[in-house]
Amino acid sequence: MKKYLFEILLLLFSVAIPLALDMNLAVYGMLATFLLFLTLRRVNYWLFAIIFGFVLLTCVLFLPQIIWFGHPPATMIGAFFETDFQESKEFMQQLPFYSYGVSVLTLLFGSFILYLGKKKKTIYNRQQWFITLGIGIVGVALTVYRPFTKIREEGGFQWQNTRTAPIAFYASIYHNVKNYKQLRKELNQSIEGTPSWQVVSAKPKYMNYVLVIGESVRKDYMSLYGFPIENSSFLKSAKGTIIDGYTATAPNTTTALLRMFLKQKNGDFVYADNLISLAKMGGFDTYWLSNQGSVGEWDTPIAKIASLCDHKVFTKKGDYSSMNIYDSALLPVLQRFLEEKSARPRLFVLHIMGSHIYFPERLEQSVHYNYYNRNFSAYLQTIEQTDKFLQRVYELLEAQHHPFSMLYFADHGLMTKDRSSSFFATLTHGDTHPNKAVYRIPFALLSSDDREHKVVKVPKSGFYFLKGYAHWLGIDEPTLRGYEFLSATPDSLKVFNQYENVPLESLEEDNIITDNK
Repeated sequence: MKKYLFEILLLLFSVAIPLALDMNLAVYGMLATFLLFLTLRRVNYWLFAIIFGFVLLTCVLFLPQIIWFGHPPATMIGAFFETDFQESKEFMQQLPFYSYGVSVLTLLFGSFILYLGKKKKTIYNRQQWFITLGIGIVGVALTVYRPFTKIREEGGFQWQNTRTAPIAFYASIYHNVKNYKQLRKELNQSIEGTPSWQVVSAKPKYMNYVLVIGESVRKDYMSLYGFPIENSSFLKSAKGTIIDGYTATAPNTTTALLRMFLKQKNGDFVYADNLISLAKMGGFDTYWLSNQGSVGEWDTPIAKIASLCDHKVFTKKGDYSSMNIYDSALLPVLQRFLEEKSARPRLFVLHIMGSHIYFPERLEQSVHYNYYNRNFSAYLQTIEQTDKFLQRVYELLEAQHHPFSMLYFADHGLMTKDRSSSFFATLTHGDTHPNKAVYRIPFALLSSDDREHKVVKVPKSGFYFLKGYAHWLGIDEPTLRGYEFLSATPDSLKVFNQYENVPLESLEEDNIITDNK
């Protein structure tokens, strides 16, 4: 047993790699990983140590995130490039302590294998070289088997199709980064192109239109939608219409808003045809006020759309020195713009941080709720804080004595994580394996001529946002006709799950967490 301890532990590590990297489990893939590592050790220890060490460090660094979120799809790669120092810190803070403990144990286990490998004595003769060659050939054959069988289906040899977990992982990361860079290139080339909108007429009913883009709010934690603790008193009583049944298009900000704000043709984004270019062609003066990042090496797609506005203000620049700025910082800026005279109708887009994780960082005041644990208490209070923000926006609009309309929705919801642990339980992005709660978001339309508070229960999809938006602004554009946010006609509900559009009903439920869990 002691004589083969190195091989036994190496085999165990090879079996654990697909679990650590959230890759497909396949016995022959685990065997291939073991045989390739064994071949490297038999050929040269230092070659083995370098490659094994690289895989080990990959597992150690990715484990906390993979335990919490799973394998990163292309959209998470994009989020990585668009994250500043402040958000990175908050991301690390939300990961549970035990995930880092698992990483430490993995590092110790792998280091022990390296130690045993160094002590392992290898006899170098012709027979042993033939054995090594045979082991290597079998390992390579098992590795390339599946990519070869997929050549016709994929149109070429794709390393990410292999069941050898380390190779598939690195190949998928490379593939996702490549796809993301292509998206960025297309966006930069197309966003300022000539729009294809054919605006027939623009007859806005109001002088000021305000679109507030919320962040990470799932409706079932709002008293507006029946949650037992009061945290959205303004929206519960404001004169206007609440939609109970509105669904986000995707589980994170960029993927959701692109599918709401851009026209799509044959499954591809038409970047020049977006909500800002439509408003400008309709004669609106456009403003974008954001409390989310704006610039950096990887400019966010949403910030690119914002750059088209006539006036734009970002509270932070999105680089490593970005500060945690509260959403209320946007209010005096909005007030200043509202008080300026304008001969044209105006569209104000306010992009807030809202309930973005890490929740306590969003709060201007200390947590005063006491619900389940600190994470959920802070989350409830972020919703209350956004409700008060919306009330102040409404009051600023009223103070101008001009007709106005104000639209609020959240970009996406969140899903429960670690439900069984009263200490670690929290809400997080549904970037991998999203459930229904990730898509069920609040939607409120409040106008100066509304005379009552109404709640409309009807399934509505963010995929039709541009059509409803055009009607809201009073813009007649042939491809956007025939849709109203507040119509009683239900939408078919499909959502993007990071890979494809699927029916909302095909996803799992995620009920609110209570003392009974």
